[in-house]
Amino acid sequence: MQQVTRTANKLLINRPPYMTRQHFIMLADELAHDKVYYGSPISYHEKLERMITYCQASNPKFNLSSFKTRINETYTKLINELGKKVGGTI
Repeated sequence: MQQVTRTANKLLINRPPYMTRQHFIMLADELAHDKVYYGSPISYHEKLERMITYCQASNPKFNLSSFKTRINETYTKLINELGKKVGGTI
């Protein structure tokens, strides 16, 4: 038997909860942090693929290219900030 949940008068049948653009932005920022701190690039890419699959299932308007761009931009900012904190100036 299928699980059916009624939320705000909409039926959700075996679907993840709906995510908005703001949710995707926050998720991309968190994934950028993971990219910095994960010890293994393989485990990071596995997590990224799972999150992309989830996002595509939750919202048909999910834009993969802007999602990956946001991850890379945030990652670059983090690396630059960490470099400044670690290196310092004389």
